Amino acid sequence: MAVEIRKWSPWPSASAAATRKFQVAVKPMKLEGLLEAGAGDDDGSDMTQKFVAIKIKWKGQPKFFPLMTPFQSGQKKDLSSEKIVTKGRGIVRWDEDRWFDNTCCFSVVSNHQDQKFGAWEIAFNVLYGEKTDSRAKMAVIGRVSINISEIVGKTEKSSVEQKLPLCLNINGLAREATLTVLFHFVEIREPQEPVAITRGGSINSNEYKDNSKARRRSLSQEEVILDESDKSGTFEVKDDAQTSLSTKKEGWFSWKNKRFSFKRAKTKQDKLDENRTDEDPQCTVSAPVNLFDDGLSQKDDPAKPCLGPEAPDNATGSWEDKELISRDGQAKLTVSVFFASFDQRSDKAAGESACTALVAVTSHWLHSNSASMPNRSEFDNLIMQGSSEWRKLCEDVSYVNNFPNKHFDLETVLRADIRPISIIHSKSFVGFFGADTFESLQGAMSFDDIWNEISSNVAGEPRIYIVSWNDHFFVLKAEANAYYIIDTLGERLFEGCNQAYILRFDDTALMQKQSDEKNSEEKQEEELICSGKECCREFIKRFLAAIPLKELQEEEKKKAVSYFSLHQRLQIEFNYTCSSSSPSSLTSSPYSPLTTTTSSPLSE
Repeated sequence: MAVEIRKWSPWPSASAAATRKFQVAVKPMKLEGLLEAGAGDDDGSDMTQKFVAIKIKWKGQPKFFPLMTPFQSGQKKDLSSEKIVTKGRGIVRWDEDRWFDNTCCFSVVSNHQDQKFGAWEIAFNVLYGEKTDSRAKMAVIGRVSINISEIVGKTEKSSVEQKLPLCLNINGLAREATLTVLFHFVEIREPQEPVAITRGGSINSNEYKDNSKARRRSLSQEEVILDESDKSGTFEVKDDAQTSLSTKKEGWFSWKNKRFSFKRAKTKQDKLDENRTDEDPQCTVSAPVNLFDDGLSQKDDPAKPCLGPEAPDNATGSWEDKELISRDGQAKLTVSVFFASFDQRSDKAAGESACTALVAVTSHWLHSNSASMPNRSEFDNLIMQGSSEWRKLCEDVSYVNNFPNKHFDLETVLRADIRPISIIHSKSFVGFFGADTFESLQGAMSFDDIWNEISSNVAGEPRIYIVSWNDHFFVLKAEANAYYIIDTLGERLFEGCNQAYILRFDDTALMQKQSDEKNSEEKQEEELICSGKECCREFIKRFLAAIPLKELQEEEKKKAVSYFSLHQRLQIEFNYTCSSSSPSSLTSSPYSPLTTTTSSPLSE
């Protein structure tokens, strides 16, 4: 079947609908200039704590805009968390606050080459005051608004940071301040429009609920050159209705720059243990009890360190049998674990948000050493190399402008050519945990569908996947006799872990239901969940995704969960990697700006 590859215009034709719908997410990041306006700088007579918060008003389009859709009088409002104003500091941050999202319809006011939208306003009110008797008395000290249609219409990035200047007025003193806000956009396509992946993905909201088993289609049998622009592609299949259905569904929910900060505040004990580890890789924290209680247990001696006594040559390291208990306390896994001396967050590596660079470096090493796994010194060296490459990217202003939190997406890292690695579309997958339990995910590929595809192809050379889930990347190596998960962030294994790790799922792996009571041997036999390589699938489901999936399922019972939440917490990507001698010409991603059409010769 011949395919045609062509560029796709990001805007619909003049015959398209007069409105375009986007899911817009907003997150206030920081307020600068509060101290200069008089906050937190009292003479000491007033000991009452002061608080500041941001109120968001989704005001929408002007009531009398000529081409507007029917105006909704009820404006959606959101409120950030209240932050204490610290004396002597002029910056208040909401880095760990949640995102606020809304569905916004933009009127198309120009269908020329540069399509324009009608105004769509979001207002931010700065609230300031004190708390008495657990109730806040807060007043508006500053206001600022932004027309987000200008951002949607002019940028091709799905994530945009905006610095909004405003005037704060406290106790009669007026000073200038700046509110930094992050915006994220995903277009929601209606059924009559061509389904396309635009700036962060397209969502068809109504059409494809009948067939929930649609499979991911193959984009092309050839490696495809990435367009230097950030435009996206649309996928159409002319001669097969069923393939067309699968094609359209696959375009859903593909975030382009969905990178959010993953950071846990370090305690004094964490820093002490980390310094100890840097000085002596054999010295680590004692093995905790389980994932739910900040750790893992060992069969023979729970007090024994993770590293050291079992490894006669510490530079080489050794595999250790561990018992891991899931964070929800429902499952127990017996598996072989291999630890590095530290992880990406250590002072030695200094790679706090380096996960994308680390998976590129690790994948390249695995392709270059297909018959082996790294020993401890090699694993440590990979963490150092990947973190170093990430810091180099952080020195490039163009990268930092696109990713203010310095958590670069995979496409950006591969384009930077830090290692000769590329992604093959036709062997990569995008899906969701619990896809069949959410109305808006009906028809999307599920995690189990993806795993069935991966496990059905066990022959041949080892396959290396870069896996993206919940704002983090790790590597999956699939062999005929075992699966390996390589993760440079120890926190994923259990809370408080400060060492990168490799899990080996082979014939010795075993997963059981966790029970508080000691049962008989017969009952214990009935509690077996799975064994062997299949434990890798269940580890990802039960140890990584179980808690967010359950939370969203409970939320779904009360009201429909937003697209944004499902994307952020349930989407998982398996990017099939290959080694290439010319990465800049071969590097690609599942979201490249391409259109595949049947019954045509391959052409530009």
